[in-house]
Amino acid sequence: MALLDWFRQSTPKIETGRISPALIDDTIDYVVKMTDARLTLVNNYRARLQGPVTRTLQHLGTLQQSLPASHEVGPQSWSQDVCMRAFFARPTDLLKAFAQSQGLHDFAAQSSALEPIHTVLAMNLEEQTHFGVGLQGDTMVRDVVQTSLNFSHHRLRLFAHSEKELLHSMSRRLLDELAIIALGRMQAEQDERRELEEHRGLLSARLATFHERGAGVDSFLGEAGDKLSREESGELLHQLESNETHLAALGSPAETLDRQLDYLAEILAEPMRFVKFELHHPHINNMNVVVGENDGGNAIEFGRVSVDRNPPQAHVFVPISVDHALIGDGRRLQLDNAERWL
Repeated sequence: MALLDWFRQSTPKIETGRISPALIDDTIDYVVKMTDARLTLVNNYRARLQGPVTRTLQHLGTLQQSLPASHEVGPQSWSQDVCMRAFFARPTDLLKAFAQSQGLHDFAAQSSALEPIHTVLAMNLEEQTHFGVGLQGDTMVRDVVQTSLNFSHHRLRLFAHSEKELLHSMSRRLLDELAIIALGRMQAEQDERRELEEHRGLLSARLATFHERGAGVDSFLGEAGDKLSREESGELLHQLESNETHLAALGSPAETLDRQLDYLAEILAEPMRFVKFELHHPHINNMNVVVGENDGGNAIEFGRVSVDRNPPQAHVFVPISVDHALIGDGRRLQLDNAERWL
């Protein structure tokens, strides 16, 4: 069975508050298959992953319960929903984001007009600090440090027919991210081993060549060559010894698999270190400037996911359900008729 087919058929059904032994076993199979199937050769690999996988599943269940509230998005959402008004500068920006989402079009085309569509609105967030006019108590003051929120690069990701199915898809992707981070560590070690082995081969070949041509006293007393000094020969030997020390530290192939299992267990045991989730609910005014809770403005809410990559990545999002009025004939939004909604 192809790897991607296996993923589709074997995705663990992560449920909030329900962690059964079968779910733990399915998740262990999944993360091992996704990183390196040879990890099954390590003694007691399943027992060593059981605790870390359980903690990851508990963490994902907690995240499911603390996600931002879902928003129903329709043609008039920009004027009626303060969050959509904060996320999109103009109503046409909202309409275009849905019109240009090929994923939404494809999912809608394969769905009945009566089936709900749930998805994730993902965005980039830039927080800009500047000086402006603001209230301090009852007094209007100039040169007040202010923060503006600028949401951009809107995209619709993941599609489902129910909120529960969407949450499951999100949790699976977070689990995938943890496996990818572990895989990155494994790859880094393999790259180091490969580089050391290649370097050792080059040094060995060079040293053998110099010995054939003459080394040390052989350069003037022996029968071979004459172009390598004792110092140069000693330096090559020193480099070879250092190289061997580094390779020994990486261990044998069997030890390497054991250490790779440790990488995976470490990441799954503390998932919050590598994939961080924060729920934000600032108060903003009509210019998307952050204000105090008692200084007027409207409260908005969104989630932020930060990923331990190089360089680090962070994105904000809200779950949404799509009003079918946004999907016109041919399952596409008709921008030509957008004016009647605005």
